[in-house]
Amino acid sequence: MQQKLLKPKCSLCANQGYCYDRLNSVLKAHSGRLTKERLVLLKTICDIKGHFQADHVLRLLKDQQYNLSLVTVYRNLSLLVEAGIIRRASVHEDAPSGGAWYEHVWGRRHHDHLVCMQCGRSVEFSYPAIDVLQEAVAREHGFTLERHHLELVGLCPECRNEKDRA
Repeated sequence: MQQKLLKPKCSLCANQGYCYDRLNSVLKAHSGRLTKERLVLLKTICDIKGHFQADHVLRLLKDQQYNLSLVTVYRNLSLLVEAGIIRRASVHEDAPSGGAWYEHVWGRRHHDHLVCMQCGRSVEFSYPAIDVLQEAVAREHGFTLERHHLELVGLCPECRNEKDRA
């Protein structure tokens, strides 16, 4: 069975159903197929800890002897975003490496980011009061929130200390 290629006991997927099932339902809605390459791409992404870029995924796939193009990776990343399995993270977008950053979010608790504008260090945090305030702001303006993405940008303690010493 194809699902064995994924991690059937994946702790990230267990609470909401498998990423495999979610991707399969999105593909069916688009009249797409769940190919071996898509399964390998999905498993590779599920195994990544932290944020990643398309070229990182491509390198990992090549290490597994899969020869996909960067365009194919990006096209499938878009499907995974639509499925809610990953999200585009604005963390590090100003970093010199360029390209969009993503993170695996399916089955994970929602979190936001603190990002150091000097070194790029990222801290994930969850603060329920922020969610409550965002809901209140949305209601005040007649919006129904589907999701949110919060990134607080500043200087981490190390960079701030370095700046103070200079």
